[in-house]
Amino acid sequence: MSENLLTPQEIADKLGVKISTIYYWSHTDSIPKIKLGNLLRFRWSSISKWLDKKEIKGRKSRKLDVDNYL
Repeated sequence: MSENLLTPQEIADKLGVKISTIYYWSHTDSIPKIKLGNLLRFRWSSISKWLDKKEIKGRKSRKLDVDNYL
């Protein structure tokens, strides 16, 4: 089964950013896209993988040794 292609507005809504941001990311090749003539479309599966690569892991919390400060 083929995946539906999403419009720039649909991607902007899903990511919570302005549509101009989507067009900028597309223009700078920062986001995976599909060009169909003048149309710009996206696969959610590709966007999801792209987001996974952008994820930053938090650092492990450090315990504060309060005994040294007493």
